[in-house]
Amino acid sequence: MALRNTFVRPFYLSLLHANFRRPDRADGSGIRQAIVNAANTISDEQIERLLIEREWRGRLCAAWFIGLSKRTRFVNLIGKLLLASEMVYSGQGYCVALGLVGGEHCAGLLRSYLNAYLPLNGRVYNQNWAIGALAHIEAVPAPEFLDQALWRHDDYFMDPQNGIEEFSRIISYLYQNHMIHDAS
Repeated sequence: MALRNTFVRPFYLSLLHANFRRPDRADGSGIRQAIVNAANTISDEQIERLLIEREWRGRLCAAWFIGLSKRTRFVNLIGKLLLASEMVYSGQGYCVALGLVGGEHCAGLLRSYLNAYLPLNGRVYNQNWAIGALAHIEAVPAPEFLDQALWRHDDYFMDPQNGIEEFSRIISYLYQNHMIHDAS
């Protein structure tokens, strides 16, 4: 319970949909710095405990903390959790983690997810987050995933370009607000 009170409850609503960017969640409460501090202080063991628990809030927070602190040791587990798509909302965090850690392996995991979950076929999960994270890693949208037919099911349609643009806005916000830094 102490783990959840310290690293989940104060953050999950702000991390969900990257809500920390909303004007009504302005930094008057210090949420941005609190998120960064949490990402830098949570231990690997605590992250692992949040990820193995079947609960989306803890998984969402853990994944964001992995990405913000670029903890590569969790990449394979995050990839497996993303592909399993067991929990609502937690996939957002998995995509953020993979996008922020970056590199060829993370791009491959995002590609595997998109290959598994496109076309939509009624499965509206985190495809927009995944295409955004992949475009961030590769610096260009992956053309094989941009076919509009992949993103439509009956009357429902997701726009991959919106996912790419929104993910880019999130990354820009993180840099502008010193929540992440270039490695150089």
